[in-house]
Amino acid sequence: MPEQQPVRKRQRALSADEIVRVAVRLARSDGVEAVSMRRIGEELGASPMAVYRHVTDREDLLIRMLDALASRVDKPVTEGAPRERIARMMWTMHDGFRDDPWVVRVLAHEGLASPRILPMIEAVFQALTDAGFDPATSRSIYNLLFQFLYGETLMSHFDRLSTYSRRMVEAADAATYPALIAAVGTERHETPEYFEANLTRVLDGIFGRDVENVDQAPTDR
Repeated sequence: MPEQQPVRKRQRALSADEIVRVAVRLARSDGVEAVSMRRIGEELGASPMAVYRHVTDREDLLIRMLDALASRVDKPVTEGAPRERIARMMWTMHDGFRDDPWVVRVLAHEGLASPRILPMIEAVFQALTDAGFDPATSRSIYNLLFQFLYGETLMSHFDRLSTYSRRMVEAADAATYPALIAAVGTERHETPEYFEANLTRVLDGIFGRDVENVDQAPTDR
């Protein structure tokens, strides 16, 4: 009697979109460091090689993840005063980064980006040009805006966590560090929202103070 061959368990078919959705979910829950072909395969009940049939490597996957999020970003504002346009675009990106702070790690640390964000970048530079800034100054302002946005995203995200540094500050001696405790003591049980006020301070520094302009979040967010 011929020897029977073991029946291989057939893996279900995957798709690139499904892989990207799982990768984004992992990045949101466990951080971008958790995103790997092995982990995604485990989540989908497939082997890492099955994942590799749809994405070239981890860099390709991260760019696809950025593409997926960028596709949901509102079209950039191209009408109105330059300051108003930039404020609205900053709010748009702030809202996106707030839900996906892992994006900042990918943009700033790994140097990756989605081509879908190019219209937003162009709109920022066009607003600065319309405000009368030369190209060199516009590049400097652009860097300032995104350094503020990245830093605010990371700090506000970690402020929501019970990190060692946060616990260290909260336990500091008030007699030794009176200014520190006076500044943070009232916020020990809540996370304040600084973005609106600090965005106004940044834009005041760029465009000059406008007492009538508070750079509030758009009402149609």
